[in-house]
Amino acid sequence: MKLDPQFLINLVVAVVVSISVYTDLKQRKIYNWVVIPGAIAGVALHSIAGGTAEFLFSLKGLGLGFGLLLIPFIFGGFGAGDVKLLGAIGALKGSVFVFKVFLAAGLAGGVMAVLVLVKQKRLLLTFKRIWFSICVLFGSIFKVNTLKSLDKADYHESLPYGLAIGIGTLIAYLVG
Repeated sequence: MKLDPQFLINLVVAVVVSISVYTDLKQRKIYNWVVIPGAIAGVALHSIAGGTAEFLFSLKGLGLGFGLLLIPFIFGGFGAGDVKLLGAIGALKGSVFVFKVFLAAGLAGGVMAVLVLVKQKRLLLTFKRIWFSICVLFGSIFKVNTLKSLDKADYHESLPYGLAIGIGTLIAYLVG
């Protein structure tokens, strides 16, 4: 009995994403020992199934998945595990799929953030901070040009974005 390459790819996606969501929720880490073999499996399975064209399909997905979160990662918005997880999904499912995951994960992450802020009764304060940041961005218009009065440490809280990526992956599968 010959296994369908798409079945294996979908199985690897399910395993990589499930383990990553679990470890991100429990330990706030997405491990290299999960995502790197997932990315390698994606490139290898595509290469075996379709040669050079599928190899390039997988590399484009890997590059896009990695690239979508790279700049936010550089500025401290995401962890390296989130970047590598999205890259592994791209290597496994390609650039169109990983872009759908990226968009759906953004929506899921936004909903998660709002729910956390409501639970912590900090939603209004957060909107005020966002407005203040906009004022700083356009400081010459609003005569505000410093972030010194804004103590980031008091308000910084990160979300396990692996969960948002997991939800985004599920949504991408559901919408095709």
